[in-house]
Formats: sequence, structure tokens, C-alpha cells
Amino acid sequence: MNKLKNHKLVIKNIFFTVVPATIFPLIDNLAVFNETSKIVFIIIAIIFIIYQVVTLSLKEERNNQKLHEDLDNYQKYQMSQKILNSTIEVEKIKRNLLKVDILPDYKKDVLLYNPHEFVEQICSNIKLLISNITEIALSSFSVSFIYQYPENNSNWQWITRKNSTINNDLNNFIMDDNFHSYFNYIITNNLSSHFENNKENLVKEGHYWISENDKRYSTLGSIASYKMTFMKNETILCVGYLVISTYGTTFVEDDDPGKIEYFKNLLTNNIIPSYRHLIESELGFMYVRHDIMENSKP
Repeated sequence: MNKLKNHKLVIKNIFFTVVPATIFPLIDNLAVFNETSKIVFIIIAIIFIIYQVVTLSLKEERNNQKLHEDLDNYQKYQMSQKILNSTIEVEKIKRNLLKVDILPDYKKDVLLYNPHEFVEQICSNIKLLISNITEIALSSFSVSFIYQYPENNSNWQWITRKNSTINNDLNNFIMDDNFHSYFNYIITNNLSSHFENNKENLVKEGHYWISENDKRYSTLGSIASYKMTFMKNETILCVGYLVISTYGTTFVEDDDPGKIEYFKNLLTNNIIPSYRHLIESELGFMYVRHDIMENSKP
């Protein structure tokens, strides 16, 4: 019986092809049926077949829908596992920073590891995760992070650079409107998050500076940014921006609004929040170290 269940499609095809092709000619040739009986029998048979077709089709539709839901849940589970595994690797990196042969001078550097280096490792981990999810080559990705101490009105600084072809001073590049830089756009407009699947839209609006790296490809690619802050008593003590950029390919290749919105939500609501607290904690450590070192100056 179980073997028959495994061949439902074969059984259904036989039932709706071979059986009617055999039964109807047989009825037509049987002398026991008069014309009226034949018509009644054929009508009943047709109704029965229609009923079976509708019943089995609805059942197949429900099964297919359940299969799609199960597949969707499985893909979400796989995505969650990738994000979880990725954040676990980040924690391992921080642990390993304390295992180096020569630790920093505690009195001098306040911390037993370099938070700049850790944030850089987090950015590398994000890059690897998104590459794994999108199947875009790592060579077509860049992830950068810039930061500033607003209370001290300090200059903007790199932790990791998005593009080594930017030779201008970072602070000037950000603050000078004439550069039409993406950094200037997101900072002056105080954007908490921003996503653009096609950089060409930003270029047309004057919000993106085409770098030498961009010029190497026929497609500009995509870009997204996320603001990170360390706050105390509602005062922002350290602010940073995580910028994710692609070159030669976009996050979503076909211009499908549904797919673009899906990936935007995935990146903004699933991937980035998994790293936000890690990064913002490091911004806090960076500020504490910065504050102590500033106050210890003669």
C-alpha cells in the first residue's frame, strides 16, 4: 500500500486516461445497456471524473502550497543559521585578540585589545556573510566604516576603507559639498539607513562620486549605509557609518521591485541588527579610551 502512495502521479494518469478509454467503448458494446442507460451511466461517469479531478487538483494545490511554505521556512532557517554562525565567528575573533603573544599596555591603551581592529574584523565578517548569501564574489564587495566623536567635534576617520582610490582627506571629502560624495549625502541628511540597488540613481542626483574603482566596471553596482551610535544620557558620544558597496554587479541583478525590497528588508532588518550591538559596544570602548587618553594629556 505504501508503495502505491509513492506513485500517486502514475495512478492518477492511469485513472484519467486508460480507464475512461477502456470503460466507455466497453459500455457502448454491451447489450445489457439500452441507449437511455448508456447515457445515464456516461453522465454519472463524467460527473464522477470531474469530481475526482477537482478533488485531486485541490489536494495537489494544498500540497504544493505547503511544500512552498516548508521550503520558504527552510530557506529562512538557513539564512538565520548563516547569520548566527557569522556572529559567533565574530565573537571568536574578539576572544582571539586576547590570545596574542604580546598584549597592549593596559595603562596606555585602556583595553587589552584594539577595538578598531575588532570593528574591522566585524566588517570583514559582514562582507563574507553577504557574499555568501548573494553569491557575489568577495572581489566585487567592499565594506567600510568611518567614525567621529561629536562631543569633541573631531574629524571623521577611517576604521576600514571602502575605496583605496580616494586620495583626498576623509574629513574634507565628507564635509565639502563639491565632492558630491555618498558620505556627505548620508551624513548631512542624517540618514539612519539608506539602500540603493543602483548607484546610477545617486550619480544622477549628485549624491555619489564615481571612484576609479567604479570606472573599472560597466555597472556601478549597489550601495547601502547604516548609522551606528554610542550614547550616554541621550548624548551621542561616538557615531559611525557602515557602508556596504558592490562593483560591477548589483545586490539584485534583475530590476524586480519585489526582489529588491526583499533583499533590502533582509539586509536592514535581519543582517545588520545582528551586528549593530557588537559594533556599538566597540564604539563605546573606543570613546572611553579616547576620553581617558585626552584627559591624561599634560
